[in-house]
Amino acid sequence: MKLKVLGSISPYVKENNNCPGYLIEKNDNKVLLDCGSGITREMNLHNDLENLTIIISHLHRDHYADLLTLGYATFVYHRLGLLKEKVKVYIPNEESLDKKYLTNMEEHFLEFIPYEENTKIQISDLEITFKQNPHPVLTYSIKVKDNKYTLVYSSDTGYKNNSLEDFAKDADLFICETTFLKNQKGTIDNHLTTTEAATIAKKASVKKLMITHTWPEISQKLYLKETKELFKILKHTSVL
Repeated sequence: MKLKVLGSISPYVKENNNCPGYLIEKNDNKVLLDCGSGITREMNLHNDLENLTIIISHLHRDHYADLLTLGYATFVYHRLGLLKEKVKVYIPNEESLDKKYLTNMEEHFLEFIPYEENTKIQISDLEITFKQNPHPVLTYSIKVKDNKYTLVYSSDTGYKNNSLEDFAKDADLFICETTFLKNQKGTIDNHLTTTEAATIAKKASVKKLMITHTWPEISQKLYLKETKELFKILKHTSVL
């Protein structure tokens, strides 16, 4: 399993970094976790459209905005005869303006498929499962396993009542949102701090933690420094 980080900041692009997007490759198959603003500039089109499955964790626009761009690219490449099969896009099964906005796109070559917490997706030897976690809209953390490795992506989540300690248990790689420094959070529990992300990773006994979804105007070195205060195995902690 190979991972390419296409974007890791939120809620907007800045300089050379984009909003969330993580491209997993295994043999001839590709899985894109989220499709945030700017990630298409890091993709190899049209090659990355072949055998591609897209999974949107939740319908906040910093996690799907470039799906509109990518959708139009599929339309063009299909018209040129370079893309034969529709690209499957899994989106949370909820009624919302965002869902209607996406599925009503006119010029695309995408197949939209709703999913729920008990959905299991099998792509060759990749098994993909989901766990709902607290956020203002319906949001799923995502687990991708093959016969050797396990990758877990938290997506966006609050700290109280989230299930990541169990869902990410013993993961080889845990990609965890870390929106706030430890003293920034305030009273709204929609996102994690450095301390909360490190605490989850430590309790889950993950082998490697990568922090992501950082604020564009704050140095990522500060996020990394604070996270390492609890998750101390330096070679196992990095920032996306």
